[in-house]
Amino acid sequence: MSDLKLTVALTSVNGENMSRHDMLQWVNTMVQGHFKKIEELCSGAAYCQMMEMIFPNCINMKRVKMSAKLEHEYLHNLKLFQSAFNRLKLDKTVPIDRLIKGRFQDNFEFLQWFKKFFDSQAPSLENKMSLANAPVIKPIKPRVFAKEEEAPTKQPQSEQVQEADDDILKELIGETQTLSLKIESAIENRDLSYRKLLMMENLMLDMISKNQMVDLCERIQAVIVAPMDGQSGGEDENPADAADPNEGMY
Repeated sequence: MSDLKLTVALTSVNGENMSRHDMLQWVNTMVQGHFKKIEELCSGAAYCQMMEMIFPNCINMKRVKMSAKLEHEYLHNLKLFQSAFNRLKLDKTVPIDRLIKGRFQDNFEFLQWFKKFFDSQAPSLENKMSLANAPVIKPIKPRVFAKEEEAPTKQPQSEQVQEADDDILKELIGETQTLSLKIESAIENRDLSYRKLLMMENLMLDMISKNQMVDLCERIQAVIVAPMDGQSGGEDENPADAADPNEGMY
């Protein structure tokens, strides 16, 4: 462990300083975080994560408060961070009292030290994390151009005529079926009306034979047997001279 102690001592004074933006980007890359200010590192969560990367199992990550927002939560995380140094017998005292205040200068100076310490203990780990977080570029499929678009095949004229005839035939069959249904309905209505008129006529004859309302029955009977307009009654009569069968009923 003496080598580790020496490394910590040397990294506290050696190395080039990075800008705050570069340092913040480095932290977000390593922990896949979304820190926007150096002051936000006072929570200690990022330090615990990066320490665990260098020395696996040095911190119980289940105890780390990743969403720490209060000072006592910061204190809890930074104590876990300090205990990792103690467990590894590294001669480094974390300035917890200054870090939890959230001041920029204190947190930036400690981050500079930790960056150098991190690089000395795991120089290749940063490159691995950068590659892991890099966006995956999907290969572009080559575009295939069609040589010539094949023209749609035209149907022979005889087939087109045959299809047109089939359509006309279907329409004619449909119209014929519709007319047949109408004719059947008209015949049924005609037969029903004829039966009713026949029943009325028999009723009139029965009443006449019983000498009941003879005059009315004869007039109704005359209306029933009278020809329709435009039909010949079998005898030449002058319409003006013909007697009104309903005369006297009004």
